[in-house]
Amino acid sequence: MTTKKRGKKKDKMRPWLWVGGFLWILILAAVVVVLLPTPDPLADVETVALRVGDEPAAPQGVSFVEELRVVLGTRDIRIVADESSADVILSLEDFSFNLGDIEISLTDGELRGRASAVCRVTDMATGEAHVLDFHLTIENGAVSARLIPRKFWQFWK
Repeated sequence: MTTKKRGKKKDKMRPWLWVGGFLWILILAAVVVVLLPTPDPLADVETVALRVGDEPAAPQGVSFVEELRVVLGTRDIRIVADESSADVILSLEDFSFNLGDIEISLTDGELRGRASAVCRVTDMATGEAHVLDFHLTIENGAVSARLIPRKFWQFWK
């Protein structure tokens, strides 16, 4: 009389359960890393010293520096001339205009487009450096500006 061994099918499925569980953990970790908010390097900053590279001429007299002053003003951050008295040094560089997105309306005389620059923030106390993207959007004559911290995994930008 032969006896059947039970559980062989269960043993064959066990490695697949481990692989499936490991894949779910990897997917969950990737989602958390992508959706996790980036810490703001300007969170506890009161004073900033600006270093500006060669700023190109922008359409309709839009200035990166003036828009940056507005953005920093909304955060209650004061711009100082002396770098030694500043909490951080903000370097504005790598200016670019997205010429493919610029639209000029001849009938309305309006301009729409986008421009960007890279901001490097260096903390004077710790020497730690962060990178932010500075985006300008021009639409119907109105200019809006945003400073966006980069995520640590966005190394290609």
